[in-house]
Amino acid sequence: ELDLSGCMSADEIQMRLTKAVSLSAPNTWITGRGWDHTLFNGGEWPTREILDIASPNNPVFIRRVDGHIGWANSIALKMANINSHSTTPKGGEILQDKTSGEPTGILKESAMTLISSIIPKTTKAEQMQAAELALKEAARLGITSIQDNSDSTAFEIYNILKKQGKLSVRVSEWLDLEMASNPKLLERTIKNIQKHTIPNFIEIGLLKGFADRTLGSRTASFFEAYNDDQATSGLPQYSADELQHLVQIADSMGLQVGVHCIGDKANWMALNAYKPKDHSTMERDARHRIEHAQVFRLQDIEKLVKYNVIASMQPTHCTSDLRWAEKRIGHERSKGAYAWRRILDAGGKIAFGTDWPVEPLDPMRGLYSAVTRKNIESGKPAGGWFADQRITIKEAIYCYTMGSAYAEFKEQNKGSITPGKLADIIILSNNILKAEPQDILKTRVDMTIFDGKIIYQREEK
Repeated sequence: ELDLSGCMSADEIQMRLTKAVSLSAPNTWITGRGWDHTLFNGGEWPTREILDIASPNNPVFIRRVDGHIGWANSIALKMANINSHSTTPKGGEILQDKTSGEPTGILKESAMTLISSIIPKTTKAEQMQAAELALKEAARLGITSIQDNSDSTAFEIYNILKKQGKLSVRVSEWLDLEMASNPKLLERTIKNIQKHTIPNFIEIGLLKGFADRTLGSRTASFFEAYNDDQATSGLPQYSADELQHLVQIADSMGLQVGVHCIGDKANWMALNAYKPKDHSTMERDARHRIEHAQVFRLQDIEKLVKYNVIASMQPTHCTSDLRWAEKRIGHERSKGAYAWRRILDAGGKIAFGTDWPVEPLDPMRGLYSAVTRKNIESGKPAGGWFADQRITIKEAIYCYTMGSAYAEFKEQNKGSITPGKLADIIILSNNILKAEPQDILKTRVDMTIFDGKIIYQREEK
């Protein structure tokens, strides 16, 4: 896929796209992701014309860095029959030119399916190749466990890799929370998948749902309007009743749920859905999760602890978003944003991760972000953004290891170097417990051991 991460201008995007076109057969799709309109175009949404210049004959569909916004050229829009008369799917938006009413090329959230549904599916061979490339990168960065939000076909891919001796991570693969609306279908799906599972290597994880979308795209759901766009308070994907209904069905089946929540209203909705309804649900160790848990109202953090809900967070979201977060939601709401210190001090549980490919895969970036709350590229602000929410390096490591193991019911098997646990160990080039924060970013993995076997050794030391 075309990688547009870090592009600082429309010219740079066109240059990368032109190269991709030169390597592609005529009329074939060019897909990719990584562009961020807050880095170019004056922070405004780009248009199809920018892509048309570089790719007049190949359909183009590229996702924003967060994966929640699509950008298409004119050919792609035409192939999908998207025009001024198109109806936007529920939970999405087709941006239109204010004068002509024609689509600009920007498709938000569920509207992306209008194009993604007509793009040819990747073959199994392509999926295998992609998985092997990702596994090599994970080994290089010292990652031996992943919690993955792909689809049910991933189970078969991972199973084949395991039989070939190529699987070098332990996989907790998620399913779609929407499936809870049809419990019998969900039961059949789980039963069919189980033939591909292997204990401690490939297992069925939680049911993943989306309460809202992203802060950068102003589709995260808030109680109040955005500071920099009073016309919207976000794009919720469920009503509170709809989300509660799905969670209750999944919970009654004994399944773990993780709901993507960015805005304070989305987080409030998830907490209400997770609230124990009777004595039996109080007793069950459900370990339901909020994925990202980015912005809380301060009064809602105590509910996170009271209901034993895990905050599954990604530290680099804070240090990437701090450039514009206060512009979006203001100073007061930002006090509850990426509130690691508040959550830990209240007795809450945090699981750290990377959210790759939204953010780079390297956990060292996350550790640095957690202890500094500074943007990685600029090193600003000097004292850290809302510095009172920084945590210690020991706490950050714990959240990445034991915190994440606990979040998938595996704290007895992994997460610490303890006799009897699985032998997944990494050796670093630096003692990050004593290193200066900036030196954490320079730290490399010298060796990765997975299941007792060395799967990676750094050649240059």
